[in-house]
Amino acid sequence: MEISIQQIALATGAYVIAVNIGSAIALWLDKRRAATGQRRISEQALLVWALVGGWPLGIWVMRRIRHKTSKRSFQVQYVTAIVLNVAGVVAIVFFTVQK
Repeated sequence: MEISIQQIALATGAYVIAVNIGSAIALWLDKRRAATGQRRISEQALLVWALVGGWPLGIWVMRRIRHKTSKRSFQVQYVTAIVLNVAGVVAIVFFTVQK
């Protein structure tokens, strides 16, 4: 059974949408919990969302709700997660095209 390019594109698109929505929800929940004094979502969990591809909507949400935008150490780690994500995607595409 062979997988078509359309199936790969559809699965990839669904993955990207799901991960970005998950990232946005995690950031929004963390902001809400911070405001109400509840237990927060760990920074590591937020960084994992960025690492697996949720960073585009994550950046938008952080700026929109002004969350984690002034914490320099988190911003540096977030950018590092973005770089690693992009490098991983480039490597996957590169080695897939080589076949």
